[in-house]
Amino acid sequence: MNRQSSDDALSRGAAPPGLFAQFARPSGPLGRVAGWLMARTDADDRWIVDLLDVQPDDRVLEIGFGPGVAIALLAARATAGIVVGVDPSDVMAQQAARRNRAAVRAGRVALAQGSATALPFGAAQFTKACAIHALYFWSPLDAALREAYRVLAPGGLLVLAGRTLRPHASRFDPSRYGLSDAQLGAIVAGLETAGFDDVTEQRRDLGRETIAALLARR
Repeated sequence: MNRQSSDDALSRGAAPPGLFAQFARPSGPLGRVAGWLMARTDADDRWIVDLLDVQPDDRVLEIGFGPGVAIALLAARATAGIVVGVDPSDVMAQQAARRNRAAVRAGRVALAQGSATALPFGAAQFTKACAIHALYFWSPLDAALREAYRVLAPGGLLVLAGRTLRPHASRFDPSRYGLSDAQLGAIVAGLETAGFDDVTEQRRDLGRETIAALLARR
């Protein structure tokens, strides 16, 4: 699948309108509400952290850290390593910094503002990386996947997670704007084009949503 078709497949129907658009780059009062909603449950964050199998000395990157829930879970495991997060939203940076205040002060967590398509890090810096409910908003998709590949060390693990599409979900149910099988296929193709190997998919029902996780090796 070429770059254009991959990006187009991800964009069709995945990005929700209205209030849900705040989840792409939260800002202002609505952005603070979006952060609160994202932090209400951590079941998906815990599952992805489990899939990453974080070891004490891992160097872990979260792309699109939101309110910092997964950052805290990752830092609890990477006790002798470091957890780094990047997110374009200053509102999310503030919420995540508050949630992880002690770990930031101890130098075990570092948070930066930036884009998934231009990560502010050198090559091969991280042993593991993840993105949870962030890849819907990556544009162009393939540029973000190439960046994830660039910053991972050889043998590093990437886990991408997103909700799957439920076409008959209610208007305010995020599953109505989830990823279709075709969109997930486009992401798999993009991972392989970027250079990743051993791309596999897992799914789990969490509450009223089905979450898909794509695992890939550098």
